[in-house]
Amino acid sequence: MSESRGSGRRSSSAGGSGSGPRRAAGARRTGKRAAEPKGTSRTPAPKTPGATPPAAPGGAAGAGAGAAKPAAASGAARSRSAKPLASGAAASGAGAQKAAAATSAASASPKGRAGKATRAAKPAAAGAAGASAAAKRPAAASLLNYPRAGKKGFWRWLPSWRMLAGAFALMILAGMAGFAWLYASTAVPEADQVATAQTSRVMFADGTTEMGQFSQVNRTIIPNDEIPETVKEAVIASEDSTFYENRGISPRGIIRAMWNNLRGGARQGGSTITQQYVERYYTGTTTDYVGKVREMIMALKIDQELSKDEILSRYLNTIYFGRGAYGVQAASQAYFGKDAKDLTEAEAALLVAVIPAPSAYDPAVDPETATAKWDRVITREVNETGALTAAEADALAFPETVPAAQKNFLQGTNGYLMTMVKKELIAQGYTEDEINTGGFTIISTIDARTQDITVKTIDGLAAEGRPEANRIGTATIDPSTGAIRAVYGGPDYVTQSYNDAVEARMQAGSIFKTFALVGALEEGYGLNSRWGGDSPEQFQGWTVKNFNDTSYGTVTLAEATTDSVNTAYAELNIEMGPEKTRDTAIKLGLPDNTPGLDAMANNVLGSASPTVMEMAEVYATIAAKGVHHESYIVQSMTAPDGAVEYEHQDSAQQVLDEKVAINATVALQGPPTEGSARSLVRVMDGREVAGKTGTSEQFRSAWFVGFTPQLVTAVGMFQPTADGTGEDPLTPFGGVPYMTGGQWPTRIWGQIMSQTLEGQEQIDFPAAVRLDKQKSGTRSSATTRAPSRTTRAPATTQAPTTQAPTTQAPPATTEAPAEPAPAPAPVEPAPAETQAPAETQAPAEGGASTGGQQSPGQPAEQPTPAQTTSP
Repeated sequence: MSESRGSGRRSSSAGGSGSGPRRAAGARRTGKRAAEPKGTSRTPAPKTPGATPPAAPGGAAGAGAGAAKPAAASGAARSRSAKPLASGAAASGAGAQKAAAATSAASASPKGRAGKATRAAKPAAAGAAGASAAAKRPAAASLLNYPRAGKKGFWRWLPSWRMLAGAFALMILAGMAGFAWLYASTAVPEADQVATAQTSRVMFADGTTEMGQFSQVNRTIIPNDEIPETVKEAVIASEDSTFYENRGISPRGIIRAMWNNLRGGARQGGSTITQQYVERYYTGTTTDYVGKVREMIMALKIDQELSKDEILSRYLNTIYFGRGAYGVQAASQAYFGKDAKDLTEAEAALLVAVIPAPSAYDPAVDPETATAKWDRVITREVNETGALTAAEADALAFPETVPAAQKNFLQGTNGYLMTMVKKELIAQGYTEDEINTGGFTIISTIDARTQDITVKTIDGLAAEGRPEANRIGTATIDPSTGAIRAVYGGPDYVTQSYNDAVEARMQAGSIFKTFALVGALEEGYGLNSRWGGDSPEQFQGWTVKNFNDTSYGTVTLAEATTDSVNTAYAELNIEMGPEKTRDTAIKLGLPDNTPGLDAMANNVLGSASPTVMEMAEVYATIAAKGVHHESYIVQSMTAPDGAVEYEHQDSAQQVLDEKVAINATVALQGPPTEGSARSLVRVMDGREVAGKTGTSEQFRSAWFVGFTPQLVTAVGMFQPTADGTGEDPLTPFGGVPYMTGGQWPTRIWGQIMSQTLEGQEQIDFPAAVRLDKQKSGTRSSATTRAPSRTTRAPATTQAPTTQAPTTQAPPATTEAPAEPAPAPAPVEPAPAETQAPAETQAPAEGGASTGGQQSPGQPAEQPTPAQTTSP
């Protein structure tokens, strides 16, 4: 039996080699393999030659096949429960193997097993396809993970962390490259080039002739070992306590400044001493961030090229300390009159204290602020650097300084012009330090030829015996623009810093009648309106006299202007109201705070005290046919690189009706033609001139303000007392018996204007016109009185109560007139009833005087304002 079973097993094995064993092997191949330990080889073991597989008894093959079914099912279940891999090389390989196994099983297995294998192959094939697609993504997208893998919709397109990190790294690289380029391309200029570029120059109107310089660099370079340690310690404590530790810039200071700037505080730069040295003498003052970056780069270079001691020495030798002094040696002389090596601890601290704002912190300008800044330096030397002990600091006292010396570049008559230029720029918002050290080219409006003529004209009066105490101011203006063409403010700004054309005030006298004239024309009174010209006249307790007590009878408005008839203008002023005269003066350009400018009846006779420049400006408004231009002296200012820093903008304004201005000009042609300034007819060689003379009480001031269509010039003269507290009567000179506006002021005007206008076109003024609202048939109350044509002496001489102007003490050794005490306000009478005369035509040339005898050799100018008596 056993042999038979063995023989049968062998026979079965041999006979069923095409079915039983292959099917079992096929089932094993197509079924899912059980999980094998990692590293197990799937290579079939080699067959031993001659070996024969053991034969199974009958039904053994079926049992084997039946056992294979649950094993295959179990393997398939485990296979279905496993998730297919979606990406990576391992997933791709596993998917490919599974797909191949499934395909083989489908071809070798029965139908049911083939279906299961096919279904199992689908997800594996899908995983392989996904892995293949992922492998095909661009390298940049894979590197940056953008679009983001595994994300859908909005989230797929959000920048990945890898992308953000890459962008940030790119920005860092770009910044480093830019910094490297700036560092390589930024050159450090020579200090001497910068020093010469910082001087600001003022030019005449032609743009080529230099008037002067604001800052002739006053610098004496001294070696490092001559700069006292007290100065070095003070400047380090005040300006940069980490100077010897930093590399030219202070990161902490930069961060602090940036934070302050971002918060909206005053812009800061976080500057070290090295940066300050670079900024002020290499790059120029800058507040923009690009400029600050260049400044920092240059500071880094300077710090590498020079030792700390050399940087500090150069800084202290070139920094501006005020008073025109550059460097510690010049500053020591300017503030203390000694060499830098002899400075005390307290003096050194004061010099360092003024560095941030020399003009503002100078003890001569603001002692309180200077003391506070000095104390700050001392405190930082104790607390920040330890250069001083608390006991040493407490022992220090604020040092005394020497008076600030006058600047030589302001010497002579041009000094007045330079000062006017600086004041106008300061009014535009520039600081004195910026003007002094900015290296600007400033074009003024001053015509070099007209200015030279003006100065020579005044200087020539010395040959006529002009007294030393006599003071003169002149101003010439272009009425079409307001540009100042010439100014005489005094002989030398260094010895007399008070400008007699701009700052000195003197009583106006009869030149103020022009405002009443303009006011009357605006009210509709024509040039032929008639007024009483007898002298003296009483106006309800106010006694008014003409010069030499001359009576002119009834005169027209034009005649009253030609002969400067006080009584006629007093009556006119009362009839239309003295506030009209005041308001007209202000409208034409006179400041409303002019001393003595009020609405009293005697304002028409010139109780106010304007300056020469102010009167030139208001008369220019009439010359420009009612258009007012503010006077100015700076045309433009350019930076060293040619950029325009400032340019004047015209402020033209029509403040007066053109017809009124034309008729006022017609009336004002009377004095230079037939009145007190008639000497100009010969001097001006037929050129038409309009203007008015003026003389104040007891000859304390004398004026002539006149114009042609091209230019206006005002001339004022006064004489201060020896102690500078008042005004003396003008001392006659040059053969005249007394000084009135028709004497030397008119002569000076004629010499300046005739030479200035030589070669220019002669332009005539327009003829008189009828006013739009001219009153028809209006007559003054004077027409009710019989005119008197005789000169009458007053019964008594009454002392005037209008006081002469006193003089203001200027900063220098001379004084200018101050505000006069106005006369008591008279009681204004009600205007007298007027009769309507027949309508008359305005004269073409302003009319001639109709009467009034004059003493031989005496002008018709009235030097005294109104006299008053008790009612």
